Amino acid sequence: MRYTIQGADCRLSVAVYNESASKTLVVVHGMRDHGGSFEWLAPLLSDFRVIIPDLRGHGLSDQNGVYTLTHFTADLLQVFDAFQVEQGYLLGHSLGGHVAARFAALFGDRLLGLILVDGFGPPRQQARRDIEQFALLQAAQVQALQHIGRSRKIMTDAQFAVARYQASNPRLDGAIAARLAKQGIAPAAAGGVSWRWDPRAQMVWSTFSHEDSEALLRQITCATCVITGSEGLDYWLLMHPELAGQQRLYEQELARRVALIAGAKSIVLKGAGHMVHYDAPDAFSQAVLDFLSASNPY
Repeated sequence: MRYTIQGADCRLSVAVYNESASKTLVVVHGMRDHGGSFEWLAPLLSDFRVIIPDLRGHGLSDQNGVYTLTHFTADLLQVFDAFQVEQGYLLGHSLGGHVAARFAALFGDRLLGLILVDGFGPPRQQARRDIEQFALLQAAQVQALQHIGRSRKIMTDAQFAVARYQASNPRLDGAIAARLAKQGIAPAAAGGVSWRWDPRAQMVWSTFSHEDSEALLRQITCATCVITGSEGLDYWLLMHPELAGQQRLYEQELARRVALIAGAKSIVLKGAGHMVHYDAPDAFSQAVLDFLSASNPY
């Protein structure tokens, strides 16, 4: 069943599966994605009510142009309240991982368990940036926002969109890639189709610091599982070519960040990249099932 609820300051589209189940898992997708990315988990978790919102600026949710980490987290709190989740489980991927970690740090009493799926961001090459490096990063973020606007890539038709989706996710099953691509597009006003996500959503990366986020990881007290892929560095190389050949740094940074969360368990799936649930769906679903079973108090 799909619902429309009020988020912090916009409407959110939320899919709910297994509505009569007594336990609840809320799933938060990543940037440029939509809730359909995780809907396949619902049949595997028949004893869980699975709630999957489309983030603001994504899927069928509103695109109101306001995309801070605080707003994304407030939306998630609205989801918990709207569906009366007093205590439940939370899974977040990529941007959804940042949102889920922030929620867990601030509203930990609402959680029985947390699953972060490659949700820490790129590895940091040093513990602290000096002011010159910080200024350069801020300048790059401002310049990037100059060009984001509301411009969207227009594609000729759905088949072209599917081809683009498969090219970006070569390990994903073809039939699933076709379904996800079609769920993620909408007719463009000038003809053709465009992706159902607002390019302005990328401004979220300039609304928080990774230093502050890492400090808040220490506030997470619920059972936590971190799932990543052994090839996750490949994704970050597209945006940070200076990380080439830094696999050891990538692994060290992962271990350091996991250690910030008391008692957190780390699972690295061999052969998977940033889109862990696409690249290794069987191993990923088993890791999720095992964690939920082990941390389930009922």
